[in-house]
Amino acid sequence: MEKKINLHLFYMGVVTAIIGIVITTVSYYLFFRSEVKENLTHECQLVAESYRDIFSPKELSRFSGKTFRITLINSRGKVLYESDADAESMTNHLDRPEIIAAIETGSGTDTRLSDTIGIEDYYYALRLDDGNILRVSIQADSIFSLFERSLVIILIIIVVIVIVSMLVSVKLADKLIAPLKRMPEILEKNTSINDTDLYPEVIPLVEEIRNVRNAQSEMRQEFTANVTHELKTPLTSISGYAELIESGMAEGEDCRTFAGKIKNESTRMLTLISDILRLSELDSINDTMLSEEVSLKAVAEDCRDRLLHQAADRGIRITVCGDGCTVKGIRTELDELVYNLVDNAIKYNRENGNIEIIIDDKKLTVSDTGIGIPGESIPRIFERFYRIDKSRSRAKGGTGLGLSIVRHIAERHGARIEVESTVGVGTSISVIF
Repeated sequence: MEKKINLHLFYMGVVTAIIGIVITTVSYYLFFRSEVKENLTHECQLVAESYRDIFSPKELSRFSGKTFRITLINSRGKVLYESDADAESMTNHLDRPEIIAAIETGSGTDTRLSDTIGIEDYYYALRLDDGNILRVSIQADSIFSLFERSLVIILIIIVVIVIVSMLVSVKLADKLIAPLKRMPEILEKNTSINDTDLYPEVIPLVEEIRNVRNAQSEMRQEFTANVTHELKTPLTSISGYAELIESGMAEGEDCRTFAGKIKNESTRMLTLISDILRLSELDSINDTMLSEEVSLKAVAEDCRDRLLHQAADRGIRITVCGDGCTVKGIRTELDELVYNLVDNAIKYNRENGNIEIIIDDKKLTVSDTGIGIPGESIPRIFERFYRIDKSRSRAKGGTGLGLSIVRHIAERHGARIEVESTVGVGTSISVIF
């Protein structure tokens, strides 16, 4: 950031200097040109005043000088006198813009590039009382010549400005960035905003960062506590059953029963660890390209087939209906999303209930006839480890992370989730892509 500010300030200084030099040179040239034209007009009028007192055009040589030339032309364009050349050898001047204007209006001016590089010829023509045209001209530097003659000075000025711009940009950028550099220290030490020299525009950002960091810290602490608690419960059960078997208090059928419980608790713990790792993976992978065309109906039918046995154990029927629309995404993740929704619908359904998976215009809905969700709990069901009835959820093998995984996958696919539920009637969860 500091480097960019340095460069921007440096470029701004150099560009401003160059623009200033160009504007100054052009302004000087325009002023100089105006002065030349004014002087030329004055000289022509003086010569015209003296013309009345001469008897021959050749006497005009008395008024010509080193800086300007005099030409006398009749109304037909023939050159009668030229101070810098032989009048007899000169071509007809009736096509010259200043001569045409003088014949028509009484006076005329024109500026033409000279044959000499970097020089311009300025002309002023005046119609005399006898009908002849008196023209006075002068040569002066063009704007290109002015630039060329001033090139060394301009280069020196640019070099000086570049050096000054570099020094000023470094100091100015350092001064501008100094309060921002203190932000990590302010955040780390939790310094009061009132005791800092931060810019007022940055204070809301600092406060927002503090709030986010505090919220993240609280979430990490809560997540750690929840993970510890969720892992401690099955480990405690496993340890207890193992002690009973080790002490010899459990024999025969009791041993097999306790072994089964240990197996169930171990499976639950492995499932919990797997879900935690999956959530961590979803948190860290955010830039995967969603380029695969995935059929929602094919995903729904595949999940139904894999969960049919689990549903049949409780007499629950699963049906899939709707069109075969496709969405851009990752097949394995969308499969995981639908699987978790249907798995939840089985766990919290009533015996001999129904589950319906409906696909309609990039909208997938899983509806069940289960226990339902209280209205106040709906906004929290996608939080990690949130359970409406903790004891019942654990009894059904729930980890409290399934819907969190669903939310993560939906967000990664740019989808939103809608929930409708009535206690004792059932729940419908829709994912709209």
